Amino acid sequence: MSDIGIICEMNPLHRGHQYLLGEARRQGAERIVCVMSGNTVQRGELAVADKYTRAEALIRCGADLVLELPYPWSSASAEAFARAGISILRHVCEGVIFGSECGDLKRLQAAATLAASADFRKKYRDALSEGKQAAGTYYELLRKGGAGVLSSNDLLGVEYLRAAKELSVRLSFSTVPRQGADYRSDRTEGEDYPSALAIRALWQKGEFAQGESYLPKESAAVFRRSWENGSLSDPKELDGAILSFFRLCDPQALSMIAGAESGLVNRFCEGAHQSISAEEMMERIRTKRYTDSHIRRVLLYCMTGVMAEDLQALPAYTTLLAANTKGRELLAQKRKEGAFLVVTKPSDAPADTRQFLLTQKADALFTLAARKKRATGAMMKATPYICE
Repeated sequence: MSDIGIICEMNPLHRGHQYLLGEARRQGAERIVCVMSGNTVQRGELAVADKYTRAEALIRCGADLVLELPYPWSSASAEAFARAGISILRHVCEGVIFGSECGDLKRLQAAATLAASADFRKKYRDALSEGKQAAGTYYELLRKGGAGVLSSNDLLGVEYLRAAKELSVRLSFSTVPRQGADYRSDRTEGEDYPSALAIRALWQKGEFAQGESYLPKESAAVFRRSWENGSLSDPKELDGAILSFFRLCDPQALSMIAGAESGLVNRFCEGAHQSISAEEMMERIRTKRYTDSHIRRVLLYCMTGVMAEDLQALPAYTTLLAANTKGRELLAQKRKEGAFLVVTKPSDAPADTRQFLLTQKADALFTLAARKKRATGAMMKATPYICE
């Protein structure tokens, strides 16, 4: 039986994601395992809906088993995000499929080999020590090394492949051309596959029905329920918490936070005092050196206490978010092998781990980020979506 893995966010699950699931089936997947970001996503933001809601949409749209890509790796740069995802999938799958702009696996494998070389890593470290932007430097070094022009999903694919080499993981890989608009595009007009960003933007403006129209019907039904009960997240709901945190904190206390160079932390604190919304604060902080995603990640790391060593480690466990009958059979088989800890009840997770502590802090923010507020403990009491 062929078990194929997908690392994803489904924020929300749209037609492009449905296409990727279908491609996995067409390539012979008998069981599809998704390792999906928890309540925070790679761009350093909170997910549009909680992880159990998004996992239910995945099962309804064709996945068999959904496991969590936990915090803080779910909100990390491509390197740490990919390492964490591959480190989980290696225990449950024979292969991995991902979308990429170029759709050329050989080209991405060559880029991964280049990125793993000692010469490349030295040039990259040297550039960062000179204060150059991490993402732009990485892209430029790959281009100069012969990888050509690569886009965001291409680069994430390179990191999946490099992570497998680094972890000595024996997984087969395949890629399919990404469908639809660029992930940064906020356009929906004339798009059959608009980006998740564009759909979220409609929802934040209150135009749920228009955004819903770009989702598969199974996914739309799940997200509509969250819209109607007030549990979809809205970044503006956290404005008070964010501004309060940075107005009251001592910048020196954040000196050990991942990615929080002293100058950047000072900009956060100064920006909070000068602003009346988190978005205005972000505008004051932005510079050519720091990407928007980097700033958002560091903001989240500051509020939850994430340090560099947390991102360098690998997940100690994952949480079951959703499964159907085939997924439960696979999970039972893997549990017998004792390969990796999969927690069904969040309250049963190993409480003595940094992962558990940081997840609690991220959930404390997430449960405040919707019209319908919840106690932090709501995430501890959540149960996986099980479909017979």
